[in-house]
Amino acid sequence: MNLKEIESFLEEHSDEKARRFSASLIPGANLLGVKLPVLRKLAAEIYKGGWEEFFLSAPEEYTDYVMLKGFLLGHIKDIKILLKYLKLYIPKINNWAVCDSPLSSLKLIKKHQAEVWRFIQPYIKDKREYYARAAACLIMDFFVDEVYIDKALLALRRIKADGYYRQMAVAWALSVCYVKFPEKTEALLADNDLDDFTHNKAISKIRDSFRVGKEAKERLKSLRRK
Repeated sequence: MNLKEIESFLEEHSDEKARRFSASLIPGANLLGVKLPVLRKLAAEIYKGGWEEFFLSAPEEYTDYVMLKGFLLGHIKDIKILLKYLKLYIPKINNWAVCDSPLSSLKLIKKHQAEVWRFIQPYIKDKREYYARAAACLIMDFFVDEVYIDKALLALRRIKADGYYRQMAVAWALSVCYVKFPEKTEALLADNDLDDFTHNKAISKIRDSFRVGKEAKERLKSLRRK
């Protein structure tokens, strides 16, 4: 598909109701209102030919185009190429939507954890809000396992960028860690240098989970900061 065909397709599949709803959830986004399943299917078609040109040169006036570029990354089969384009994609992230769904689709990462872990280290230390959110989301999606849990928890503590969307991502990631590794995560929550908002939000998200027992929820409640 060439750019004109893609533009026509997106215009034809724009939905005003979806646009208004998504705009209410994504501050500052300029949306056409194309639904995520449609964008995912379109990304699969674009990937069949000339996807690099689209990624590098297609306009990004609309959030839908940025999201589409993110979903393209999920089809890459070579880890070196994936990391090359992921490095180009992360600076495009300016809201939670173009961060979370595209990054969670990068299933190739599970086969190349060591290489990707090295890749995300600069983003863990980065002070820019969405660079840090990208790191937290990648940790949450691909490194909460037996091999990486200790490194993952330490990394989440080290993500210090300012901003609500960084804080929410770290809290969300910690809640995922707790469900899978409750003892290790609770030990972190009992003694950490997280900011108060992130600390309390992580506990809140854990206590909201149906996968956490009543006794654990009460115990965690006592760890909240005033």
